[in-house]
Amino acid sequence: MRRGVLWAMVPLNLLLLVWVWMGRFAFGVGGWLLLILLPVVAVLGIGLLVTSILAFTQDGRDPDGRRTLTGLQVWSQLLVWVGMLGFGLFVPDFGDTEDSVQSSLTKLFGYSDGLISTSFVIALAFGLLTVVTYLALLVALISANRRGRRTAVGVGVDVGGAA
Repeated sequence: MRRGVLWAMVPLNLLLLVWVWMGRFAFGVGGWLLLILLPVVAVLGIGLLVTSILAFTQDGRDPDGRRTLTGLQVWSQLLVWVGMLGFGLFVPDFGDTEDSVQSSLTKLFGYSDGLISTSFVIALAFGLLTVVTYLALLVALISANRRGRRTAVGVGVDVGGAA
């Protein structure tokens, strides 16, 4: 699974980036949020690019010598994807009129203010999950990269100065 998640990072990150931006269109929910989310999606895309680069450049290897992720990195990445999927699914959108606020829940169960509020809270929770697990992934990847570089630099070098 560790290698699978590593190799799925780039395609799934790209797919879910588009999903966060316009996934609600699959449910017939579309509006101004498409434009409002554009800068958010750009920042998210840069962040996902950073973690993908860090993942592919870290020194982590399995016993066969192939690149892999640690368990923490795998679970963090999986939870980032779950958060992105949930946010894109539940985020409500709005149009030019007051009664044009919709979400996937209101499309499935009919409009109500309660469902819009519920959709917003669920989307917020998934957004928070994405941010928190992204930060955990970033820290885990930076830590692994620093540890790998320190090990590579320290090989065969007498750091203490003793002969």
